[in-house]
Amino acid sequence: MDVRFVRRIVVNPSTPPAPSLRSLPSGHTLIEAGQRGPVWRVLSGVLRLERPGQDGQMLVQLALPGDLIGVEALCAQAHAYSASALVHAEVEPVIIHGELGHYATMAKAFLQQQRQTLDMMRLRSGPIQQRVAYLLTVLGKDKEGRLRPVQRDELPTLREMAQIVDSALETVCRELNVLLPRPSVGRKPVKTPAAKQRSRWVRPAAPAMALAA
Repeated sequence: MDVRFVRRIVVNPSTPPAPSLRSLPSGHTLIEAGQRGPVWRVLSGVLRLERPGQDGQMLVQLALPGDLIGVEALCAQAHAYSASALVHAEVEPVIIHGELGHYATMAKAFLQQQRQTLDMMRLRSGPIQQRVAYLLTVLGKDKEGRLRPVQRDELPTLREMAQIVDSALETVCRELNVLLPRPSVGRKPVKTPAAKQRSRWVRPAAPAMALAA
């Protein structure tokens, strides 16, 4: 009798699947404060980093393309901030190889914190027109640091923009119309009456000659 033994591999159902690239529509959450998980890298879009405050979620920083999210995981800590998409974004997990990769990722996270702090200072201080203009610059950056023009349909809601630059909705709306004006609606051509059009092609009559006496 032919007896065959088959090795069965039992997977622990409590083990989460390996993370992969994720696409986040505007408003969708990537991680929650207090949870544990991998470090993520922003590929495109912008995410809000927030933590609970007395009046709800408090904006701390913005994560741009190329930034790392959840760097507390490098120190075996739970996430300090919640992260949600301010605009449509794509993120991928960071795969770290060995101690050298671990230290390199920590160094990048440290330098990133300095830039993010400066970003928030520029978004929260100075004339309101400069703050809104810098927000448009932030929204137009790609992971290589290059800038591209931002279209109105790519912007966050007016309420979110006002919260980021710490100003009133009406003020942000006014400055936005100056910095990123809506396309003007062309006026319809005025139709010229047919009689008036014909008169353009009629040669004026010569003046009557005076009769000789």
